[in-house]
Amino acid sequence: MWRALLRDSKPGEKMNQPKKISRRQALGGALAGGAALSLGKTTAAHGDAGQSQWDYEADIVCIGSGAAAMSAATTAAVENASVIVLEKAPVLGGTTAKSGAVFWIPNHYGLKARGVADEREDCIRFLCRYAFPTLYAPDAEHFGLSAFDYSRIAAFYDNGSEAVDFIRRHQIFGVKEWRMWGLDEPAVDYLEHIPENRTPTGRPLAAVDADGVFCWGWGMIEQMAAFLNARHVPILTEHAVNDLVMDDAGRVAGVAAAAPQGTVRVRAKKAVIFGTGGYAHNTDMLQRYQEVFAYGSCAQLSAQGDFIPLAQKAGAQFGNLHGAWRCAVVLEQALENRSVGTGMFVPPGDAMVLVNRYGRRFVNEHRNYNDRSRSHSTFDPTRGDFPNEFQFMIYDHRTATIVGEDTGQPPITPNEPYVISADSLAVLADKIRARVEQLSERIGGYALDPGFSDRLAKTVAEFNRFAIAGKDEDFSRGDQPYDVAWHRLWGLFKHTEQYPENPFPNPTLHPLSDEGPYYAIILAPGLLDTNGGPMTDASARIVDEQLQPIPGLYGAGNCICAPTRNAYAGAGGTIGPALTYGYIAARHALGLSGAA
Repeated sequence: MWRALLRDSKPGEKMNQPKKISRRQALGGALAGGAALSLGKTTAAHGDAGQSQWDYEADIVCIGSGAAAMSAATTAAVENASVIVLEKAPVLGGTTAKSGAVFWIPNHYGLKARGVADEREDCIRFLCRYAFPTLYAPDAEHFGLSAFDYSRIAAFYDNGSEAVDFIRRHQIFGVKEWRMWGLDEPAVDYLEHIPENRTPTGRPLAAVDADGVFCWGWGMIEQMAAFLNARHVPILTEHAVNDLVMDDAGRVAGVAAAAPQGTVRVRAKKAVIFGTGGYAHNTDMLQRYQEVFAYGSCAQLSAQGDFIPLAQKAGAQFGNLHGAWRCAVVLEQALENRSVGTGMFVPPGDAMVLVNRYGRRFVNEHRNYNDRSRSHSTFDPTRGDFPNEFQFMIYDHRTATIVGEDTGQPPITPNEPYVISADSLAVLADKIRARVEQLSERIGGYALDPGFSDRLAKTVAEFNRFAIAGKDEDFSRGDQPYDVAWHRLWGLFKHTEQYPENPFPNPTLHPLSDEGPYYAIILAPGLLDTNGGPMTDASARIVDEQLQPIPGLYGAGNCICAPTRNAYAGAGGTIGPALTYGYIAARHALGLSGAA
């Protein structure tokens, strides 16, 4: 997936391809470092910690091996602390390994070099409004947020650029400004149009290899593992942490983990830092916390919310447990395998609409995937249902033809088994209904409204009128720079003589053909991962019910309550805070302050 977007060139030039890495390459270097370090047993001394011997010990014990945990581990290693990384899976990287390795960072080196002012108050104001829209008050102290929540957002701004400078200075992995694959344009923020966002383009960065080629998540993790290997940091895979070990004073003194050889106990002389991901694949937690069930996720299957019960045992305060980074997934792909290769980030094409069970449009199809996909859980109190729980992408042969086969989206060509096709909209509606009935038992008895077919025809006719006029009167599709930029990015259209460039006033709107064939794909609620869990303070310390830090316990990434809550500021809006808070956690645990 994604390979057609792997460009580090000007338009028209040959694109650079990513380097593939094997499982042996991903694991071997890191494990070799672990083998080189002698880890003798030591005797524990306090409370629960004294019930048995420690198998290993280190200053910093990092749990997980995605962006958050590896950021903490590499930061601590640079500061000459002893570090151990525990990963429950047999391979490294977590969900980061499946990502594009793009990360959103305010006020970074590239912006500064170009003289772009990403002022502190402006950026924090923007994030406060996005993260807490119902609390935001522009003239109030902390912009209407509590001092605690404000401090967490401010810490991201204050430390994000420092974390990136640290990564670059110590060559932990290569970094480059992300200019929207293939378009050679600065990346546009996801809410670029609101007045609080004074720097709406250019904040995303991306991991690159030694040749300056975008290397994606696996490449980023490979570089971080190699960095740790060179410093003899052990990375122990297939070590699933299942308990926190507390001393008599209530400090987290270490962890217990299930390993192939049995239970092992690892002492943390200074801190345990969790970066284990969310609960995207824990179906019990999904049913408990999410308003509508998430049928699939781009996260690794290991995303089971492991940290939640452990933090609960330690007395942690929790926040945003219902929250998630959202992305629609192809229903039938997700039913076959919950861990999907990719989601439908932006429904591609100009002759395309999304409709709900009533055959109605309900959203701007070209807004960002996280915010647009929240529409799956919109409740209609009149009808007493979730009308947009499942969504139907309707498009014509123009879109099926011009959208490239390999755009980072699930393929939309007619040969895919999940693509429904017909020669007329009426027959297409009948076929959609038949497919839904076929899947009904697997999707909670879901059914289309009886008026779906008639309403679909009216919806398409109305959309065509908007397209000809160049104005989406219902949802303003194409009115904002984001809509156009990401429409182009995710399309990378292959126009033909039959289907040339869009001649209509709005490049995101083109009338659906008066003649078939027509196509449909059923989209289901999906996630990149969840983003709720134990609360951290501005120093990445897990806090208790009184918002007081639990000694020795830190968290970063998707396993905690996201400092920005559900606000997905731009490309890399998950990995940016993960890297930053991993950096914060390690430095605070080691008693360091200020830029390193």
